[in-house]
Amino acid sequence: MEYSARVVSSVLFVSQLERSVNFYCDVFGCEQAIREEGAALLLASGGFQVYLIERGTGAAHHVTGIGPHLLMWATDSMEGLEYFEKLLKEMSDHTYTHSAGGVTFVEARDPDGIRVVIAHPDPEQLPRSILDLRLYL
Repeated sequence: MEYSARVVSSVLFVSQLERSVNFYCDVFGCEQAIREEGAALLLASGGFQVYLIERGTGAAHHVTGIGPHLLMWATDSMEGLEYFEKLLKEMSDHTYTHSAGGVTFVEARDPDGIRVVIAHPDPEQLPRSILDLRLYL
């Protein structure tokens, strides 16, 4: 028997829980499934889970090293990408759009500076043929 696993969740440490919940719900349409003291579980479309854990405003923010580097999303239409680009420009001072390998990426930062990337087309529409080196910055 062959077994497989798929990525279903991401855990993000944030400085202000409410601010981050609002960001991910407003931008990506996440729904808050569970809320406890200092933590929330958000559900994105397709069932992907985003755990937000509050660490406080004094917590260190590591931008290099081992561990998750960014959170990447995908949309299935150019109109969808343009919608997210406009919304992120309204909510983030750090928005950048670029293309590589037939894929267009919109990059921004969440309220804690965590990189958020939205790509079009999604991997099911266009399997990736190159690694975009910008993702490693």
